[in-house]
Amino acid sequence: MSRAARRKKEFVAATLVVGILGLAWAWAWWRYPLPDPGAGTLPTVRLYAGDEQIAVFQGSSQRSQVWVPLARFPRAVVDAVLVTEDRRFFHHRGIDFLAVIRAGVIDLWHGKLRQGGSTITQQLARTLFLSSERTWGRKLHEAFIALLLELGYPKDRILEAYLNSVYMGTDGGVSVYGLGAASRHFLDKDPAAVRLDEAALLAAAISAPNRMSSRDPARARAGRDGVLHAMREQGMISDTDARWAMARPIRWRSVSLASRAPYFVEFAREEIAGRAVLPVSGEVRIVTTLDPDLQRIAEAAVRTGIQRIERKHASLPPGKLQVALIAMEPASGRIRAMVGGRSYLESPFNRATRARRQPGSLFKPIVYLAAFEAEPLGANPVLTPASLIADAPLEVQTGNQKWSPRNFDHRFRGPVTVRRALEESLNVPTVRVAQEVGVDRIAETAQALGIGRSLAPVPSLALGTSEVTLLEITTAFATLANQGVRVAPTALVPGRPGEAAEILPPPAPVRAVSAESSFLITHILRGVMRDGTGRASAGWGLSDITAGKTGTTDGLRDGWFVGYTPDLVVGVWVGFDDGTPIGLDGAQAALPIWASVMQAAVRATPPRPFTPPPGVVLASIDRDTGRPVSFWCGGGTVIEEAFRAGSEPPTDCAETPLAKVAGGFLDWLRNLFQ
Repeated sequence: MSRAARRKKEFVAATLVVGILGLAWAWAWWRYPLPDPGAGTLPTVRLYAGDEQIAVFQGSSQRSQVWVPLARFPRAVVDAVLVTEDRRFFHHRGIDFLAVIRAGVIDLWHGKLRQGGSTITQQLARTLFLSSERTWGRKLHEAFIALLLELGYPKDRILEAYLNSVYMGTDGGVSVYGLGAASRHFLDKDPAAVRLDEAALLAAAISAPNRMSSRDPARARAGRDGVLHAMREQGMISDTDARWAMARPIRWRSVSLASRAPYFVEFAREEIAGRAVLPVSGEVRIVTTLDPDLQRIAEAAVRTGIQRIERKHASLPPGKLQVALIAMEPASGRIRAMVGGRSYLESPFNRATRARRQPGSLFKPIVYLAAFEAEPLGANPVLTPASLIADAPLEVQTGNQKWSPRNFDHRFRGPVTVRRALEESLNVPTVRVAQEVGVDRIAETAQALGIGRSLAPVPSLALGTSEVTLLEITTAFATLANQGVRVAPTALVPGRPGEAAEILPPPAPVRAVSAESSFLITHILRGVMRDGTGRASAGWGLSDITAGKTGTTDGLRDGWFVGYTPDLVVGVWVGFDDGTPIGLDGAQAALPIWASVMQAAVRATPPRPFTPPPGVVLASIDRDTGRPVSFWCGGGTVIEEAFRAGSEPPTDCAETPLAKVAGGFLDWLRNLFQ
């Protein structure tokens, strides 16, 4: 073969190789693209309560990622990551065969995948394109993608993508990706300002996300110091630098944990995700509805309440009792304080908004509210707070079985007024009314008040057997306080025109039930505070200015109390996450916590009085019989009862003995002068 022919053949072969490599590069670039350097950038959101900053975070989703160019990372950060994750990164083409052989021997010895042997490029391939399952097939796929990435991108670009994409753990339910976001979340500083000891801490966290924290300083210190030893052995740092860095205290924490009102902050973040229009980058200021002073009082009340219960009841599981609290304005729906558990650090699960528990007797006002809104019942022309209900044995057919409800003390009291039945939280009269009204109507009323999910239309619904959240039931009572108008709860204050973040308007207020029926229930619940299950509120000076209701479930598993003024409603739940009985009713467990918060609130801002709406009249009646009282009619304990206009009891009291004597005397006088 001539020299010219040989050169032509070599040229064709070279062209073919270059073409194949070019096509492979183009296909890899198209099929497995690295993230756009600006894709991870999110706006910085600063939350305020008035003029007080309570939290700072990136974006509004459950993912936090801040893209930082490779040049802005301190050299110590890059070296710490390389020495920990891939020392030969700049010397291999995506796969480190020495590491693979070493890991393969260990995996074969144990019969399963234990050692990864993955390079930074392989880890990036897994993070961006694959699942985290540990199988041989996934490992081969990972290696193939790593080779393509090395073919399509320079080393610096791959390293930058890795530093900004690696999973670093969670912070209050938010997944943190990249060392830039991690430095802000867990070190509370810009990544460019990270020190040597902090760089080692970040690098150590890559292999143990969610296990590096101030709660386990020994583990965190061991991980950090291991990285520092490796950096010193590789000549990346001096002995002096290593000793200095190892002597530094561990400060690995969560910015959210350090924020004010962490449960409220996470609730606000979720609302921002649904209602706020944020810019693609930059910084925005959002004002929340939180009252910092009331929040501090609420947190202190929860701590004191837990200590009081655990001290008096030493048999309870130690350190496990949970409390949730919500304070909100009925007219605006603004949440002024929120506590979702005993410790956000131990459990970021928000029991105020997410935990669904049986409300027990806290649900009973809704039964009577539905009755006040319903058609005439039985022989009564209209059910009123003075109507008599039989507290006597009752059997209810439920499918093929019969259910016989019982009162808490297993006693029957005979005919009782609606007021007395609700003040004393009697079960049997409540079920009797529910049977007349219909459980479907009761469920509809509950949903109209603010209980979002559908409720099981079963006879026991009247006694609160369908689960609700504290936020839902507090919203329902806020609707009562707002004279029947339901306002959606919110953590955000509407922004002013021209602000960077646009807060979309919340749902419009809705007339859920009539103002008249709402006031009738409120008037009875004021009696609960004076004469019923909430009378212990007198110890805080609250019995005459608030309305409220206790809640206790079967087996004393949950203790509730929700009480309100026209200006503020506060709801409290006490219990165990696993349903372990607390052995206390709502008045014992929840009311003292509620009272501490409400007392502080009314001292700071005296509440408005409860005012009957048009269409409601007040009349004097006998508390036990519901009959009208006057000089001629007589009576026992006289109270002022509220009635829908036209439903108040007739003034005719001819049936009473005193009225008969008075009537006879008047007839004698009439006959005398005829």
